[in-house]
Amino acid sequence: MKTLFKKRNEPFVYSHFYLRLQKWWAGRMSSLTDGLSKKQLTGLLILFVLLTGSYLIYNICLKVSREKPSTASAVSTSKTIHPKNN
Repeated sequence: MKTLFKKRNEPFVYSHFYLRLQKWWAGRMSSLTDGLSKKQLTGLLILFVLLTGSYLIYNICLKVSREKPSTASAVSTSKTIHPKNN
């Protein structure tokens, strides 16, 4: 357990694929938001948070509100595994 909290001597090295993907994503986002003002960026952030939050709440309510099948019907249709032969 002590090895998990021990300070590393050498820095963590990321894979080249991850670094290329990170550089591409940063370039793409900066090119999309170059001409926007601070108010526009704040408005887009608020819009994004509201849309994703409402989508999350919608999914949660959809999962919770679904009717669960009754257990009485499942019990009444059960069959014995090894019927007795008389």
